[in-house]
Amino acid sequence: MPENADRERGHVSDVVERIILSETALWLALEDPNHKEAAIHKRLHKLGWRKREECRALYLAALNCKWEIAKKILSEDREMLYAKLTKSADTVIHIAVTAKCINFVKELLDFMTVEEAAILNDNHDTALCIAVVSGMMEIAELFVAKNKELTMIRGTRGLVPLGMAAEAGQEKMAQYLYPKTDFALLNRNERIRLFFISLSNNLYDLASKILERDPTMACERDENEKTALHVLAQKEDMTSRDGLKIVERCTSSYFKSFYREASTPKVPHELLESLWEQILERPNDEISKLITKPSVILFDAAMSGNVEFLAVLLRKYPDLLWEVDEKGRSVFHVAVVHRQEHIFNLIYNIGTMKDYIVGNDDKDGNNMFHLAGMLPHVERLGAPRANLQMQRELLWFKEVEKIVRPSQRYMKNSEGKTPREIFIETHERLLKGGKEDMKETSNSCMLVATLISTVVFAAALTVPGASSNITNTPFFSKDQWFMIFILSNAVSLFTSAASIVLLLSLLTSSYSESEFVTSLHARLMFGLPTLFFAITTMVLAFIAAIFLIFDYKFVWVPYLLASLASAPVILFIVLHFNLWADLIRSYYWSKFLFQRSKYKIF
Repeated sequence: MPENADRERGHVSDVVERIILSETALWLALEDPNHKEAAIHKRLHKLGWRKREECRALYLAALNCKWEIAKKILSEDREMLYAKLTKSADTVIHIAVTAKCINFVKELLDFMTVEEAAILNDNHDTALCIAVVSGMMEIAELFVAKNKELTMIRGTRGLVPLGMAAEAGQEKMAQYLYPKTDFALLNRNERIRLFFISLSNNLYDLASKILERDPTMACERDENEKTALHVLAQKEDMTSRDGLKIVERCTSSYFKSFYREASTPKVPHELLESLWEQILERPNDEISKLITKPSVILFDAAMSGNVEFLAVLLRKYPDLLWEVDEKGRSVFHVAVVHRQEHIFNLIYNIGTMKDYIVGNDDKDGNNMFHLAGMLPHVERLGAPRANLQMQRELLWFKEVEKIVRPSQRYMKNSEGKTPREIFIETHERLLKGGKEDMKETSNSCMLVATLISTVVFAAALTVPGASSNITNTPFFSKDQWFMIFILSNAVSLFTSAASIVLLLSLLTSSYSESEFVTSLHARLMFGLPTLFFAITTMVLAFIAAIFLIFDYKFVWVPYLLASLASAPVILFIVLHFNLWADLIRSYYWSKFLFQRSKYKIF
């Protein structure tokens, strides 16, 4: 008997030794008491030598996809399938899935029984749950093929795998698990929870399927007492600017802060229609409760800029246009406060009702023009630079001024302030910041332009290569290089001078409010390209001079110098392209900020 024990111990030692030799780095990490996996030693110190080393070997084998080693250990002791190898009581199947060892998992599932494939860890997760959350489709398919009941075993927070996939935003996994989930085994609360998880994580196809299965979901509420329409109303909708996406990709990354490029999929129009139709079938008093508690969905949509959502609601229930919030503000007043231009543009599609709505004053005596004069939250200023933010605010102020009644332009609120007084008071710091930004940028660029003009003017008086006997040079003849030098030097001088003039006009500007709308940005927008052409042509003149004095002694020298000379041009484009693109957007696309919305209400 002792001899058998020694023989068995020696066999396991050989296995462990092979693992140590092949996984030295990981072994040292496990020996480090500060390493996150060192807890394995603490958990297993009470076990005998054999169990401790077997668990360690099995853990390493699963982590590194060594099926042959794991198979030997499991064949000798099948109970090792249930061995808890981590602090979360993960077993070998959990570790293999975490390590994404597909072949290991496949072999292990063939080795395991149907019941063993459903082993739980301390979080009550099966290995399928781990695969689902991580979006490992191939592994998930292996588990479902092994044991179809795994799709109904609840894991973390009591969610079935479909719910865990939806919560993790794994759309492809959720689509795979949906037909394999038996909804008859889910109670009402579980179905409601799954429906709201799908909506919150933008899995609209899944939510639509659940709604189609049970239309009453439209009137249910989540743990925060929100209905499905509340959840959707608070999501931003960027569908109204799809046409700008190509332009954004080709210009400035900073456009995301002005337009905030959509990172979520578009809410299906059919889903919105179905939800709203289900609610409209209810009695009027119930409809009122569903759309006003815990918040009014109309104003939620206005604050988040969800224009399509708002258009769907108003198209089927136009009376909502007369709704006001607790401060007495209509949906268009709220749009002005939060600078939601797409919501505000709907006002041009409501006909004569506009004349009544713009006449509303809130409880503080503020009309729509007062609200346009107030500085919004920093998130709604809509641009990364103070000068562009000031321009956007002026555009809003002038646009609202056009639609309000003449008497409202000079009306005082409860504090005795007119809209313009409010605008000047609240935008004082922003105006100062915009002025400083423009001056600093202009001053820096003008300094560079002045240096360039000085250099190229001096170079024009000293033509290189005049005494050289070289008749032929790389690429071009000597006469052609002379022509390139003279032209590029002249263009550099003229463009740098033009840049100086444009930038100087910015430094001497009065920086009045009206200038922030177009003229200041137009001058800077043209000043930057002229500076760029000045740098580029100066570099070209330098390259021409290099080839003019080239003596063929070292063939690689002129090519190296020409390559290095182009580096400043590339750096200028990379480092200043965002600024230039922002200026283009501010000058041209701001003209289309306010226009009739494409969404029809009537």
